Amino acid sequence: MTETKEEFSLLKIIPSVLTVSLGMLLVMMDTTIMNIALPTLQNQFGVTLDSAQWTITAYTFAIAAVTPLSGWLSDRLTAKVAFGSAISLFVLTSVLCSMANSIEWLITFRVLQGIAGGLVGPIGMALVWKIVPNERRGALMGLLGLPMVVAPIAGPLLCGYLLDVSSWHAIFLINLPFGALAFLMVLKFIPKGQVIADKKLDWKGMLLAPSGFLAVLDGIYRLKSHALTDFGTSGLLIAGLILIVLFYFNEKKEDDPLMAVQAFSSAKFTRGITATWLNQLVYFGGGLLLTLFLQTAKGFSALHAGEMLAPQALASFAGMIIGGKLFDKWGVRAAALPGVFMMFTAMALLSQVSLDTSIEQLVLMIIVLGFGQGMTMMQVNTYNLSVAPKSAVSRVTPMVNSAMQLVNSMAVVLLTNVLSLNISDKMKGMKAGANMKAILVSAYGQTFLVTCGLLIVSWLLIATLGKVKTEQ
Repeated sequence: MTETKEEFSLLKIIPSVLTVSLGMLLVMMDTTIMNIALPTLQNQFGVTLDSAQWTITAYTFAIAAVTPLSGWLSDRLTAKVAFGSAISLFVLTSVLCSMANSIEWLITFRVLQGIAGGLVGPIGMALVWKIVPNERRGALMGLLGLPMVVAPIAGPLLCGYLLDVSSWHAIFLINLPFGALAFLMVLKFIPKGQVIADKKLDWKGMLLAPSGFLAVLDGIYRLKSHALTDFGTSGLLIAGLILIVLFYFNEKKEDDPLMAVQAFSSAKFTRGITATWLNQLVYFGGGLLLTLFLQTAKGFSALHAGEMLAPQALASFAGMIIGGKLFDKWGVRAAALPGVFMMFTAMALLSQVSLDTSIEQLVLMIIVLGFGQGMTMMQVNTYNLSVAPKSAVSRVTPMVNSAMQLVNSMAVVLLTNVLSLNISDKMKGMKAGANMKAILVSAYGQTFLVTCGLLIVSWLLIATLGKVKTEQ
């Protein structure tokens, strides 16, 4: 009788978990789709790569800025209303993106789309955490990992197909049927919650954090064409750092802070999260470089590039499973150290690519990169949550999610800047009759080399991390 009751309750919970999973897939796929679409948008609007990349940077920054608000909105509106509203807004802004007639309007609409997308993940995760019983969380929370596996495979393939058979407008309009289905599922399967009207919002933190990080990003972007001694560039960087420091101290004294900055009082957490950020710079920035390299330097179509990247996601999934087992048995270093080494090996090989590099060799490099990412990313994230101060755990996840989007923005700005500078330097020294494609491939190789330096630092940090069980 008890078993029947338990099975019945699980049947009621699974549709809610799948609803949240579909909403998260909607947002994650949009990010992977844009990586493939960037060269097409660049040609369509007749702009440089530096301008086109802001369609990604602005989106990820908007997600980072709004993520801290997710908990407050969920309390004030209920999780069901907040989650459903975020999905509706995401679909509406997708339509606006498809109607953009200039790169400036597209970037503007992408900011609005990012605001909606930034609420979907954290609200959905918190919602599932509340409705799933403790003893069933391990199994059912695994359903929320599906978007992480499906999005990197389906996104590039779907984008390549839509760009081949239709136009760039379709990559945004495809969100309509998925979004409509997700919204209907929210209405039917997500339980009603209670409004917490007295929940206060940390307005100072909400203003200081986005302002500081945007100033730093803009300063880094200006370094492409201005020296560090330039007043505007150095002014933005200094002002941004001051605002971030003010945000840190503001959060430390707040009773209900937006982000759990007190987690940084743990040296183990600080080392772990720094390694995570370095790995994310390589994961997101390197992924963008790969898609641009395949289409602009190797001349592949959008669909072909999507097909080339599918093995990376599959290898990442395999690495995640193996890495999880190694983590459980021997700790984070057993999984992440070989994982980072594989990522380093793949990036080092990519830095040596030439016009003669075969498709088979490229696919092998991409597979090694994906497997290494799978071995590393989830395991280090799990370690970070495990060693964070217990008093800060409830606020660590929103902080990590928000910071990760800021790192994504930084990755796009930093690596596209380096790529542009490398291409510019190669062009200056170009001799008459030189092979333009060979020069372009060489510029990409030098840019891939930058990620190797980041991975060396990450490996050294992970080497200092201990086994979770012995530290709790």
